[in-house]
Amino acid sequence: MKRDPDLLRQILLAVEASDDGVSRPDGLDETNAAAVAFHVDLLFEAGLLRRDILPDGSPQLRLTWHGHDYLDHVRDPAACRYARRTATRVGHWSVATIGAVARAAVLAKAQALGLPLHL
Repeated sequence: MKRDPDLLRQILLAVEASDDGVSRPDGLDETNAAAVAFHVDLLFEAGLLRRDILPDGSPQLRLTWHGHDYLDHVRDPAACRYARRTATRVGHWSVATIGAVARAAVLAKAQALGLPLHL
């Protein structure tokens, strides 16, 4: 199965939107549970999600620090589309590449607004 950057982003958004954590992200296409499970596993491997076990024994998904950072970079759909197009043009798609390009787009937008950036 291929990685789908849109599904990765949707899962992260769904987990973030949950106030008390989730065992499975809601709002995703229920007919493709295998794809959701595959992408959740990828997010674990990338260090963007973790699964905690609650005192009652139920699992809870939550974003890691890096998961929050990555989601902040790709939250804006326009920045995410730009990052995917750019990564496709250079022939290298990874969470790190998409996040870095989206971060650069966000910083460029901030500079265009005249905000001082001291990195």
